Amino acid sequence: MFKGARHHGVRRAIQSAFLLITNSYYAAIPAASFYQGPLKGACVPALHCYACPLAWGSCPIGSLQHFVIVRQFPFYVLGIVGIVGVFLGRFACGWFCPFGWFQELVHKIRLPKFSAPDWVRHLKFVWLGAVVLGVAWWLQEPWFCKLCPAGTLGAGLPWLAWAARGSAYAEGMDFLQWMFPFKVALLAGLVALMAMMKRPFCRFVCPLGALFGLTNKVSLVRLNVDRGTCTDCGACARVCPMDLTPQRDVGSVDCIRCYACTGCDSITVGTVFGEERSLGERA
Repeated sequence: MFKGARHHGVRRAIQSAFLLITNSYYAAIPAASFYQGPLKGACVPALHCYACPLAWGSCPIGSLQHFVIVRQFPFYVLGIVGIVGVFLGRFACGWFCPFGWFQELVHKIRLPKFSAPDWVRHLKFVWLGAVVLGVAWWLQEPWFCKLCPAGTLGAGLPWLAWAARGSAYAEGMDFLQWMFPFKVALLAGLVALMAMMKRPFCRFVCPLGALFGLTNKVSLVRLNVDRGTCTDCGACARVCPMDLTPQRDVGSVDCIRCYACTGCDSITVGTVFGEERSLGERA
């Protein structure tokens, strides 16, 4: 039996708080400007566009591309991802990422729903290796940032609004060039896909999710399934925002540690030391 309503509310509250804290430079709104202070150099553990007018910090993927372009090893970025990942795995994707939250909200739109072939989930590693690392090294430009739909939503469209207001900060930006309409078209297509499929960007594209996912197998906190009490009823799969089958995929690189499946008493949160508790018992 699932008892996850309270857990769902807590996760939504944390996602909202993270969004408000990391995107709270409200002085940008009346001034049609953006924050350029020292906090811009700090990576937040989620997809978070550096160019968003309200943003205080920077995105790990944008920072990673920067280090690749300047030919420096990304100790700082991998350190941030590694510290979070070693303790919590891909937890940041499930509890912090604003774009992940946006996808879950869009999925509530009443349209036909479908799933993708399982092999498609490996494409996020192609994006990480080929575009974030390979193309950035070769062309010395952050091409993933140029195409990123989260950046289009959080930065591109706000800057279009800033330009419409005659902002001095937006001077020289040509929104009629092919790139901006192409980015908007990509975002629009992805939004349509979000309505019909669970978290498609997280599952098939996000290179930050790929990095965090590599830590799921070694993280301190992990999920455990009691095979003796699991009845294979499928309830955990129905609530999983990543379209996984939790009793089979608890250690998967795609598990975002949202703990929605722990509404079932057969799935518990534990540690490498074996201590466990069921969140469902408390929700």
